[in-house]
Amino acid sequence: MERNNQTVIDILNGLVHINNDRIAGYHQASQETKAEDLEQLFTSMLNESVNFAETLAAYIKEMGGEPTVHGTATGAIHQAWLKFREALTGNDRTVLLESCEFGDQAAIEAYETALHDEAIQQHEELKGVLLRQQADIQSSLKIIQTLTPRINTTQAEQAALKLQSP
Repeated sequence: MERNNQTVIDILNGLVHINNDRIAGYHQASQETKAEDLEQLFTSMLNESVNFAETLAAYIKEMGGEPTVHGTATGAIHQAWLKFREALTGNDRTVLLESCEFGDQAAIEAYETALHDEAIQQHEELKGVLLRQQADIQSSLKIIQTLTPRINTTQAEQAALKLQSP
């Protein structure tokens, strides 16, 4: 196997790791939520990552590599943090959404790093696949963000709140 292929395989396996983390995270979130709308959303995003991981695994095999079946150490840490936080907050909708947002942002960053690698740049078809997957994750993130309650205050509002505090 040539060196360039091994670099691409390593990068793709990193993305498989990230998708495995998303699968585990969305599975856990779908189990934790009591809201039917979130359960359906999380299951849909879980399935999205299953498809992404399968597609990436096919490219890895085509290049003579062995696809990984594990997630990342960071993903395992995030899952432990999610469980701990859930224990403290009691399956809070906002906490679940924020945790999913965190995970999707990490996935988008991983895809961005992969897409800037020279070895990936040399494979137009693969680059297109990664761009589509990244765009889909960005769409998922936007959905999560629209569902996550935000406190949007201007500087003037923040100043007014400071004046009212004891």
